[in-house]
Amino acid sequence: MMALYTSVDFGENLEIGFSGPPLEEGPLPTLFYFALSARDTLCVDPYNQPVVYLSDRKLRIFSITLPFHESPRDPHKALIEWFNAFTERHDILAPFIDAVTKVIINIERAGHLLPNKVGIAGLSRGALIAAHIAARSSFIHHFVGYAPLTQLGQARGFASTEHLGSVGDLIAHYNMANLIPSLIGKNVRFHVGNRDVLIGTGTCFSFVEELTEACYQNKIRSPQVELIVYPSIGYLGHGTPKAIFEQGAEWMRQKLESQND
Repeated sequence: MMALYTSVDFGENLEIGFSGPPLEEGPLPTLFYFALSARDTLCVDPYNQPVVYLSDRKLRIFSITLPFHESPRDPHKALIEWFNAFTERHDILAPFIDAVTKVIINIERAGHLLPNKVGIAGLSRGALIAAHIAARSSFIHHFVGYAPLTQLGQARGFASTEHLGSVGDLIAHYNMANLIPSLIGKNVRFHVGNRDVLIGTGTCFSFVEELTEACYQNKIRSPQVELIVYPSIGYLGHGTPKAIFEQGAEWMRQKLESQND
């Protein structure tokens, strides 16, 4: 059974925690997982369901606190704060994504990662952040998104951006479709409810279709891009059942423990 939560410091002034064997045990398959704060992502049900499912495996799961999700902030208001920051022309995501990318480099340089055994996962807003990290990091080969937010402007708390001019363009810059050239060739699996009103089931499907086509045009004849659609539950169909969390975690386990890489 892995340790539930250990706080660590790999620089960049970020809250970082991990579940799993102590770092002193050497490099292991590693998953980076984003949902809310580092502690809540790894410790609070239902967000930590992938962590619980993988708790008997010889691997580590790192999490990093998302912007405006630090305790005692209310995570339900975080996306409103994101939007307010953007409307004030304060891009809070660019420095965060840069910092997380550097943290992953620091973890690798410290000798804690295994080549080709690094994955990333995210829930909703965390999936959007995970996509940006996956696109930036050459260490990451596998990506799971649960109820993934693929267009930042669709996030709860974001008002219409049509009248915002350059601010709307900045928000649109973070749409997942802009990352497609950098995601080609990575293993991607998304899980989405069949009527997810918050992030848009159709929007998610369109991204998967575009990424798949881009992979094909780059001579990948069987693109490893998957979309699992399940009956929606919860508020506006945005809930993720335990079984779905576990399906994604099992897929990631198989990728991280594969002997083929």
